[in-house]
Amino acid sequence: MMKSFPPAVLLISLTIALSGCKRPPAAFAPPPPAEVTVDRPVLRTVPDTLEFTGQTRGFEVVELRARVRGFLAKKHVQGGARVKAGDLLFTIDPRTFQAVIKSAQAEVAAREAALKLAEVTLERTRQAIAANAVAQQELDRAQAERDAAVAQVDLAKAALRTAELDLEFTQVRAPIDGRLGIINLDEGQLVGANEATLLATIINDSQIWAEYDISERDLLELRSRYNNRRPGEDGRPDLPVELAQANDTGFPFKGRYAMGDNTINPTTGTVRIRAIFDNPTGAIIPGAFVRLRALFENREVMLLPDSAVLRDQSGAYVLTVDQGGKVARKDVNAGALIERMRVVAPIVGAASPLTVSDQVITVGIQRARPGAVVKAVPARPAAAPLGNSLPPPLPPPASGGPSAPSDAKK
Repeated sequence: MMKSFPPAVLLISLTIALSGCKRPPAAFAPPPPAEVTVDRPVLRTVPDTLEFTGQTRGFEVVELRARVRGFLAKKHVQGGARVKAGDLLFTIDPRTFQAVIKSAQAEVAAREAALKLAEVTLERTRQAIAANAVAQQELDRAQAERDAAVAQVDLAKAALRTAELDLEFTQVRAPIDGRLGIINLDEGQLVGANEATLLATIINDSQIWAEYDISERDLLELRSRYNNRRPGEDGRPDLPVELAQANDTGFPFKGRYAMGDNTINPTTGTVRIRAIFDNPTGAIIPGAFVRLRALFENREVMLLPDSAVLRDQSGAYVLTVDQGGKVARKDVNAGALIERMRVVAPIVGAASPLTVSDQVITVGIQRARPGAVVKAVPARPAAAPLGNSLPPPLPPPASGGPSAPSDAKK
């Protein structure tokens, strides 16, 4: 027969058994440091470049306007057509102006007849004065009438010339070679009624201006580097400039610096620059927004993957890892992007500037912060070459380049 125990005895026995099985608390183990990929800056000789966003315009742009009032009698071309200088484009009804010319011619004839009479009168008065037949006052009056007749002839001839010009203006001819814009006028429409009516626009796109703005800081650095000489001055070679339109890969169009403005825009802190490009096939469209790259002399630069260069309100910076695995921030000047590699330069005067021996975090940046400890994994062996292809250095400058009228070289 099983012996039963009181509940109090069972509770005490269970407590003693559990207290004998209790384990000591486990010690805290910190997580391992985050793993990041690091790479060292590489030195390469590359073209020193600056990139800009600009806009194109035709080398010559002319607005054709009606210089006389009348009805449009004939359109000799259609909008969008290419024209040559001197081609007849529009004819304004000339009949009114032809009638004015005839009236002006008659007025000239009448004034010339009056002049002949005044000259005859003057000569006879002189003869009478010699014979003491008339007073000196008569000679003075005859002289004044002759002079007035001469002035009237000149006035009539000027009116005739004005009428001839008005008749000439009824034939609107192309002043330059180029392509016409859209023509919004129809034959029979009154033009030049209130103000000079715009008939059409001609753009000479055989050459193209590309206009862009350079910041005051970049301009001052360039002027300091080149002793305040602009490209093409005092033996300095022309500055190559490359252009790309919205659908272009790379910079397929080659041109050169043409001119720069003579003042800094106080509103934007920039200076307007013009480059010129030959455009024989019309591939570059006037009015397009384009990307431009100015190519300066070769220089040795430090390159890093573009993903390694970060930016905040203080400027560009990178995160580096020292031998102990500690992360530090180093501010840099970020330059042009070359084949997915960003040109970086250390900040002059910084306490700890970036050097080619620094390990820069390229992958896993989101897992690192200044002051933290990480595990650095090299992206490539120290002797391995840089994987990205880079453009070759610029060849020695050669004379020549896209041609332009003399005013574009000033």
